[in-house]
Amino acid sequence: MKVAQVAVYLDTVQATQIRDDAEEAVLSLDDDIEVTTQISDLNARRLAREALDAKRCIYMEIADKLQDACEKLNCGEYELLENS
Repeated sequence: MKVAQVAVYLDTVQATQIRDDAEEAVLSLDDDIEVTTQISDLNARRLAREALDAKRCIYMEIADKLQDACEKLNCGEYELLENS
């Protein structure tokens, strides 16, 4: 399956803020998934868990990629771009 990709250039502060927001979203979704146990309708509970789990996976991937980017920025593995 082909996947379109695009490069996004962030500085250290931006990458760190977005990573922190993504990690917070993961924790929030963990809480939401826990709350789904209170849904009495089995089908509704399953659908809610699947939807929340899909969102959680996306935010985890974002957090992981940004953690990698932050580590590269902190180790000096980056390209310097001229400001336009």
